[in-house]
Amino acid sequence: MYNRPLSPHLTIYKPQASSLFSIWHRISGLFLTFVTVFYFISMQLLLYITYDKDILNSLIIQLDYSFFLQFIYILNIFIFFYHAINGVKHIIWDLGFFITPKFLFLFILITCFFIFLSILLLL
Repeated sequence: MYNRPLSPHLTIYKPQASSLFSIWHRISGLFLTFVTVFYFISMQLLLYITYDKDILNSLIIQLDYSFFLQFIYILNIFIFFYHAINGVKHIIWDLGFFITPKFLFLFILITCFFIFLSILLLL
């Protein structure tokens, strides 16, 4: 009936870095939960389908060399470290420290630096 946008505030305001990091923190938590549950369900299914130890080992070896699984592994490490380091930042902010805008850019740099450093150390 009316030709108005559903969320006009999304087109008016410029996105803030702190809100974007908070949204991505929540999305990364959902992704990590999904990957963990999927991993445990798939391992249970593999154990029930292939009760024989030799067949299970050959399946795991075949899955280990897959490019897709290696990509998911690296992506999972990246998201885990982002979630952990950004969670520490949120805890520091919840305690009331470093909430001023001048520390926001510093925390973004620190978060990105530690994420890439931790990934480089693990690979």
